[in-house]
Amino acid sequence: MPVNSYIKTLDEHTTYTLQLVKSCPPTLQADNINDTWSILQILEHICMTEKLICMLLSKPADKTAETNELFGNDKIKKMVVENRGYKVKAPESLIPKGDIKDVKEFEKVFLQQRDLLKQEIQTGKITFDNRIHKHPVLGEMTIIDWLNFLIHHTQRHLEQIKDSQKN
Repeated sequence: MPVNSYIKTLDEHTTYTLQLVKSCPPTLQADNINDTWSILQILEHICMTEKLICMLLSKPADKTAETNELFGNDKIKKMVVENRGYKVKAPESLIPKGDIKDVKEFEKVFLQQRDLLKQEIQTGKITFDNRIHKHPVLGEMTIIDWLNFLIHHTQRHLEQIKDSQKN
């Protein structure tokens, strides 16, 4: 995957994310959805997860793969977004703490993190190579797999938000 192609996809997804979040009625944002997280908690979880992934991808790895993708974008999308019925409890470190208080704060944090990710990709701190970092559920993933996961993980939660607005 070329760097510019990923950056373009990331930018499009960032715009989509912010448009969707801004369309959520303020009265729903802090209410828990079906006895789970509120929209604000979901947004905080997204930020926490993306920050962790960005830090992980800039680190060296003990293992490398023979190819730059072990899963591929389509398979990750299917597993993470399309198969939303399969739920995994978030690790303790990615459970929202209540630090994101409103959509404006989410937008600020989210944009800062996405900008940092793009900068680290463009400067080569995060390289599209064959390094492997292990995901706690999906197992071994290359850098490109992780970058695809980052977008699809966020999309999974955006779909949850959209579903909650239908109810």
